[in-house]
Amino acid sequence: MWPVMIFLVLVVAFYWGAFYIGAVAWLNALGHLFRGNFIRASLWFNAGVWMLFWWFDKPHDWDTMMPGLVFFTGLGALGTFVRYHRKRQAMQTIPTMPTWTPPKTPANDNQLVMFSLHAKSEG
Repeated sequence: MWPVMIFLVLVVAFYWGAFYIGAVAWLNALGHLFRGNFIRASLWFNAGVWMLFWWFDKPHDWDTMMPGLVFFTGLGALGTFVRYHRKRQAMQTIPTMPTWTPPKTPANDNQLVMFSLHAKSEG
């Protein structure tokens, strides 16, 4: 009975691990997408799609999967390029050197003002 139990535990652990890897792939894809890491999100999405096809026993050889994998990875690269281009445009609109303004003339016209603690009051 022990060999049967060990075999069944290993089979269940294998499928549990495969389900866990698929769930982690989809959650990582969403997390990286929300953070703006589009290439990483597309790679995790591809791993999640591959695990989904594996679960439903669809054909998933390289000839059938490669166009979709390349498309979503290219879409992620395009999103990263657009994010980089927008950030670069925003950085170019910020002036790097402030314009020089001449100093203001002081209100007292550079005359020395003396204050005395022992001044006599008039009156």
